[in-house]
Amino acid sequence: MSGHNAVFELGQDQVGANGFEGKFLLISSAIGGDANISGFGKGALAVDTATGKLYINTNTISSATWTAVGDQTA
Repeated sequence: MSGHNAVFELGQDQVGANGFEGKFLLISSAIGGDANISGFGKGALAVDTATGKLYINTNTISSATWTAVGDQTA
């Protein structure tokens, strides 16, 4: 995924990025572990703007599981 000049591009489908599929970055006010947000590959990141927490997709592109990264107390 090298060569990106804007965060916007990371929200688009990634192609040829070492086997990564789907979108890489989600910025939303409603994440909180919501598996209804799909289209993001395993390892994709999500920022919840309501809580300030960072999440990672630990499941698949078609069935995302958004898991909080680390011990976040925000």
